[in-house]
This record gives sequence, C-alpha cells and structure tokens, in this order.
Amino acid sequence: MSLYLPKIIAHRGASAYAPENTLASIQCALDMGAKAIEIDATVSQDGIAMVMHDFNVERTTDGQGPLTLKSAMDIQALDAGSKFSDKFKGEKIPKLSEVLHMISAHDIVLNIEIKTTLGWEEPTARAVAQTLKSHANVQDKVFISSMSTLALDVFHDLLPGLPKGVIVYAIPENWAERLHQHSCKSLHCYHAFVTADLTRDLHQKGYRLNVYTVNDAAHAMALFDLGVDAVFTDYPDKLLAEC
Repeated sequence: MSLYLPKIIAHRGASAYAPENTLASIQCALDMGAKAIEIDATVSQDGIAMVMHDFNVERTTDGQGPLTLKSAMDIQALDAGSKFSDKFKGEKIPKLSEVLHMISAHDIVLNIEIKTTLGWEEPTARAVAQTLKSHANVQDKVFISSMSTLALDVFHDLLPGLPKGVIVYAIPENWAERLHQHSCKSLHCYHAFVTADLTRDLHQKGYRLNVYTVNDAAHAMALFDLGVDAVFTDYPDKLLAEC
C-alpha cells in the first residue's frame, strides 16, 4: 500500500468543471487522466458515509439545513448539480460506497478527507471506516486525511493500516509531535505557509507536505521547487499538462 499521494490531486474531483464531490466531478477527473482524486466524506443522520464538504447543504444543493440532520435517502433526493450548471441538473450527493465502487476499476489514489461536524467526529470516522471495511478491494487505493485529530485516531483504531495525513491551515509549531502522535505520514496545509525550510524539516523527519488549493501551473511549479510533494487543484488537466 502506498503511503503517499501523486503530485497532482484533483480537488473534490475536477471541481472547476463539474459539481464538486459528485460522481460527475470524479468521472471528469478520471477522464482528464488524474492519478489522485480528493473527496470529502461526512455522515448522514442514519449513519451512512456521504460525500459532501459543507456541514450544511445550501451552498451546493437545492436543500437547506445540516446534512447530519437528514437521512441518506433525503440527502440523495437533493439536486447537487443545478447550482453549478443546468447541464448537471439532478446530479446527486453520492454515498461514499458509490465512489469506492466507481474507482475500483481505476489505477488511482483516492484521498478521503473525513469532514466532521463538531461533536460528530467519532460517528463520522466510524462510518467512513465501516464503508471501507465493506470495500476491502479498494483499501490499497485510499489515503485518509482530516483536520480532526480525534477522527484520525478513531479511524486509526478501526483501520490502522491505511495511510493518513493531518490537515491544517497555518503550520503548528508542534507539527512533528502532532504527526507522530496521530500516526500520520503527511502534513496538508494552505499553500501560503510553505517554505523551503519547512519542506526540508518535514522530509528529514520522514514526512511529506501536500498543499491546497493551487490552480495556477506556475505557482504549482514554484511550490514543487520549494520541495512540496503534492498539490490539490480544481484544474487537474492544466496542472497535469504543465507540471
């Protein structure tokens, strides 16, 4: 099982071209030749792992309210495509299981970010782990990450063999301690906080640095020159062609 992510990661699928975190966006990234795709996974009221970034559904769907107050059936009745474009009218919020089935035939790495509503860290991590346990054939394609170290710890207890990364915005002073404590292989941060010293220190300690969200090829190349290992992008086609 690979501990690392390829250098260009399609952010929420090819989210510049199709509604983020949908099967359409993932298929678009696959069609562009992406070797790594990032998605967000949260949990429905009835304990089903769903692919969604926000705590509430208003931004990307025709619904309202927190996703964790809705059943999986109600969530999948929402239109997750029309707000992006009429072309995607009727696109659904997928279950994580649907995404795992979709990528099973492809040679890619799927970065699943565990997105937790405050207070729901444990059930969210458990739902993601349970879904992956039911899809053992794709576990070797999966990399887990989260901003919630509690979610990472719960997940690690259930599936310790899968590689993991801690997501931050700014770089914490105790990053090395945090990565070690939560059994992680990489640090994921906002691109503005990258320095050559940081990447050198991470690499010397055996860790990798992946940064978000980079949509300009020249910027991506500059980050790679600083030693960054991978970037998340909404435009995987552009970065794959130029980096």
